[in-house]
Amino acid sequence: MQVRENEMTKRRSTKRAALVGMGLVLAVLLSSCGYSVPSDMVAITVGSGPFEAKKVKDCKPPSDRGFWTNDSYNYFPTSEREWDATGQQGSDAKPFQSVTDDKVIMEIPVTVRFSLKTDCEDLKDFYVKYARRYNVKFENDGTYNDEWLTLLRKLVADPADQTLDRIVQDYRWQDVWNDPSTKAEIEQKMTTALRSDNSLLVQTAHKSYFDGISVLIGKPIPPTQLASAVADTQTRVAKAQAEEAQAQADVTKAEAQTKVAVAEAKKQQAVIQGYGGIENYLKHECIQAGCNPYQPSYGAALTPAQK
Repeated sequence: MQVRENEMTKRRSTKRAALVGMGLVLAVLLSSCGYSVPSDMVAITVGSGPFEAKKVKDCKPPSDRGFWTNDSYNYFPTSEREWDATGQQGSDAKPFQSVTDDKVIMEIPVTVRFSLKTDCEDLKDFYVKYARRYNVKFENDGTYNDEWLTLLRKLVADPADQTLDRIVQDYRWQDVWNDPSTKAEIEQKMTTALRSDNSLLVQTAHKSYFDGISVLIGKPIPPTQLASAVADTQTRVAKAQAEEAQAQADVTKAEAQTKVAVAEAKKQQAVIQGYGGIENYLKHECIQAGCNPYQPSYGAALTPAQK
């Protein structure tokens, strides 16, 4: 009897163990998750099952989906990104500061646009060397954590800032500030420099991880006192120019009036000559006014006694 009870107890224990094991397996299956890569993103697959090391496995293309996996998936965007150093609301940072050829510190709003290289080998390398180190996290809705901005500051913003420094030092501050052709030239030089195979972006990251780089420069901002001084000077110059222009206008007007007077005088002189001289002209004018220039003479009719 005792042996039979022991055997039954053993069977119940074995059954409970089996049920527990099945429960664990079911729990693992239920706790496993799939992945769904958005159309504008790719994903790095990292092994994270209970019996394997956390190593990079492969890449998942846009719009790919999978189920019943214990792996983790790290998403990265295929769409264009940017570093916005304009200081506006919602921007990533304040404008860059660069020193001109004449030693003036200028604030220069800059936006650097780029795309992350998402071919699998480059992306895995980027993930291992930088994204994982900085704990960068993209959700599959496109949102990201602050660590992504930290990474961009180190790999994009800082090299771009230094590149701009090297370019701006060849220009005078007033040209940087107010000359559209100078601004366009700086934009072009900076874009070309950042796209080069030996750019500071490549040197900083020890590899090229970004494509489609372009630069947009906003209105540079000089120190307030210099801008005010230039504005005051321009105001004085404008006032002097306005006064000079008014004086010249007055001279021109006087000269025109003199010419008109001379012309009128010549015209009048021609009219007088048409009457045969001033005397005849005055007689004509007298007649027109209602007087008689031809008054009778009574001197010839007087007798000697009357004289």
